Amino acid sequence: MKIMFATDDKTMNSNIAKRFGHAAFYLIFDTEDNLFDARVNNGHDDNHSALVDLMNEGVTHFVIGNIGPQAFEVLKNNNSKIYLARKLSTNKALEKLLENNLEELTEPTLKRSIENHKHGENHLHKHHDGKEHKSGHGHKHIH
Repeated sequence: MKIMFATDDKTMNSNIAKRFGHAAFYLIFDTEDNLFDARVNNGHDDNHSALVDLMNEGVTHFVIGNIGPQAFEVLKNNNSKIYLARKLSTNKALEKLLENNLEELTEPTLKRSIENHKHGENHLHKHHDGKEHKSGHGHKHIH
């Protein structure tokens, strides 16, 4: 079984991040070989393609601190299991998961997704007239 932990750091002693999408790292733990792989969370797009990539790699269980409705829907639509692990280290969350002592979520813990764009990142904006433009560092947005 492959388990993804949304964490604040890149070791199994790391704390579970408060927000899934804002986690600094995703730790992928494989119970077959007891090894983990730490990956930097590069943010997300509207399609949550990073989550789809993880599921395509065989990740079936996701351990998080909080999750918004969009990411929750992407995972649930692909039959993933989502577990809540607030204020726990990754090692403790793994232990509890393997003992069936983590709450499996049936709905998102957050009412809405919060977008957190990085400073200087380019964005594609669509205006009310349907025209699109890119913006990034140094551009002002007038709406």
